[in-house]
Amino acid sequence: MRAERLLRLLLHLQTRGQSTVAQLSAALDVSSRTVQRDLDALSLAGVPVYSIRGRGGGWTLLPDYRSRLTGLTPSEVMSVFVGATAHVLADLGLDASSELAVTKLIASLPESTRREAEYARQRLLIDHAGWDDHRETPRWLDLCRQALWEERHLSITYGEPSTRGPFAVAPLGLVAKARTWYLVAARTDGRLRTYRLSRLTSAELTTDTFTRPADFDLAAYWSQSQRELQASRPSYPIVLKVRDHALRRFRPTSPLLPTEDPAWWIIHTDLENPDEAQAAVLAQAGAAQVIAPPELVTLVRNAAREIANNH
Repeated sequence: MRAERLLRLLLHLQTRGQSTVAQLSAALDVSSRTVQRDLDALSLAGVPVYSIRGRGGGWTLLPDYRSRLTGLTPSEVMSVFVGATAHVLADLGLDASSELAVTKLIASLPESTRREAEYARQRLLIDHAGWDDHRETPRWLDLCRQALWEERHLSITYGEPSTRGPFAVAPLGLVAKARTWYLVAARTDGRLRTYRLSRLTSAELTTDTFTRPADFDLAAYWSQSQRELQASRPSYPIVLKVRDHALRRFRPTSPLLPTEDPAWWIIHTDLENPDEAQAAVLAQAGAAQVIAPPELVTLVRNAAREIANNH
């Protein structure tokens, strides 16, 4: 277990560069004391890791040092070849390059590991799109990627109609969530914002460059922003009795509970407000019945009575 952690520590320093003990502790999910002991162990083993004292310091490796850890376990091989997301690579124009890279990587593997890779490729495929998904055309994707790579400001207008004129942002990352692309960028006041590419009404590459913050971690920012979004969303918990064929219309917040009739289930779910909940129940045409809260029972009953009177 410790050997695996030491390997992760070494690879983190090799790929991320200088890091504080606190950052390493968070990345490895261990205490600061454990990180310190592991750093000492790497140093005793001959790995050129050293600390930089003072403000802005941390632990790092000697420049140009690279480990020779080229072996891959069968499970690691499968994670590489099964985890590719085809539509994301296609959006970025990297689908052909990805296929060539896979071919080269397979050819470089030992015979036994190569068989594992081919076995996984022929038997597992992950398609992240739903059956009724509509892919957004990433109109500004190439321009955003250019600005991101060249560390140049973008001048954008956002929203339809835009409430203000063009403003400058410093692109820090692109995120593909399901079939939708988002741009993570810093405003001129330093605040980080997320922009949905499909809502950009204009984008222009400027000649102004910027320096990317050394401590910015795209994955950490995205994870935190998702948690904040979920926490800020309005919550209206409800309890329904739902027929099995309509269960997919609702996202349960706790395990389903059976009823005496095997075709029906008790489901706890969470919607944004009473109006949305009323519409969701009525849309199931009798395949969903409200158990709680009582006010929703009244709303659905009144709406159903009005529909019956109008027809």
